[in-house]
Amino acid sequence: MRNVKTPIRSGGILALFLTIGVLSSCGGCKQDTMNDYIQTVKSGLDTLPWPKEMEALFGEGDHFVTHYGVSPGPRKWTTEVFFGGRYTLALQVDVEIDYRNHTIKKNVSPPKFYLWEVESTFGIESPKSAKISGQWILDQTKWEELVRAKGDWSALGIPVRTNSPVPGFEDYVQGLRAPRIRIPH
Repeated sequence: MRNVKTPIRSGGILALFLTIGVLSSCGGCKQDTMNDYIQTVKSGLDTLPWPKEMEALFGEGDHFVTHYGVSPGPRKWTTEVFFGGRYTLALQVDVEIDYRNHTIKKNVSPPKFYLWEVESTFGIESPKSAKISGQWILDQTKWEELVRAKGDWSALGIPVRTNSPVPGFEDYVQGLRAPRIRIPH
């Protein structure tokens, strides 16, 4: 676990980065459809344990595969949840995809979890941007500790303030989610 205190600005750039390449074709592969992509992501919700754990602890998340269908090899699975009116929690893990059967076969790297605390939002139009005041990175062991603690961040020594929402946070989240493909589950 690492706490990175350097403030960064984020917003639509993160959303764009995470959704680029969703339906590009790979070298000799057939062109996948949106339904193929949705079926693949849904299978990942059954295959990977962490997205379900995140949603059970912190609410509904967004799930996507970056660069889906671009080329052979592992792809980056991301689940992102927003909670407490000021926090973003993201899971990233490399996965092996069976494009023929539109399934996530397995993870091929250990998961990493990123917690960002939004200090403030700015901008008049949506999507708003945010100034990030803290970032913590958790490995699988720390994640398992958090799950055992039923989402109590103090078990990891992380000072999470869920009773102090940031003005404009919901607009910021809405801006991030706007270009994403919502996967029903």
